This record gives sequence, structure tokens and C-alpha cells, in this order.
Amino acid sequence: MTAIKIVVLALLLAASSPASGQDGHFGRGHDYWHQNYYSQLVTPDTKVSCCSDADCRPTSGRAVGDHYEVKVDGTWIKVLPNKIVRKSAPDNGFHVCAPRNFSGMPEHLYCVVLPPEG
Repeated sequence: MTAIKIVVLALLLAASSPASGQDGHFGRGHDYWHQNYYSQLVTPDTKVSCCSDADCRPTSGRAVGDHYEVKVDGTWIKVLPNKIVRKSAPDNGFHVCAPRNFSGMPEHLYCVVLPPEG
């Protein structure tokens, strides 16, 4: 593998990694994950697709007391249990699907993917 290919691969992995400090900004990272992952996600509460346009993206997340929070457009948002998709992402990271003009209301998240437990 050439040095250029190695650098490009490392940059792609860093950009998609949960450790890279993703802030869950609309559209960022969507194209990388859409075809093989986001396009298969459905909302747990309504059973419709979580993703249209560029709604889904990698993000940062954390456990806070009895719930999780994820970053959406740079802001920590509480994750409601009925928004959690039980299908881990290929990178085992946090991912969020939310509208372009997200209101900041947890019930307006389409869905959230958590890392596997344990």
C-alpha cells in the first residue's frame, strides 16, 4: 500500500471514529455511512426510516445517571429510550439521526445508535 493510501485511510478512520470528538453536526459523516448502514435504520417508535437526506451522522455520547446523551449540532441532548436503535454501528460508536433544523427537544430525534454494552 502506498504512503498516500495509508494517509487517506487513516484520515477516513479518524473522521468516522467516535474518539475523534464528533459533535453530531448535520450532514457530517453521513455519506460515508449511508449506503451500508444508515439506510437500514428504522425508528423504534414509528418503524419508519430514521434517515432521509443527510439526517444521520456520527456523534459523541455519554451515560449520565440513568440515561444517555448525544451531541446534536454541538449540544448535548438527552436520549429517550424509545429513540434507541438496537443495532450497533460498524464502528461501535454513537450515531444520531435528527432533522436539519433540530429543535433541541429529545422527542424530535429520529433515532440514536449506542455502542454495544459490555
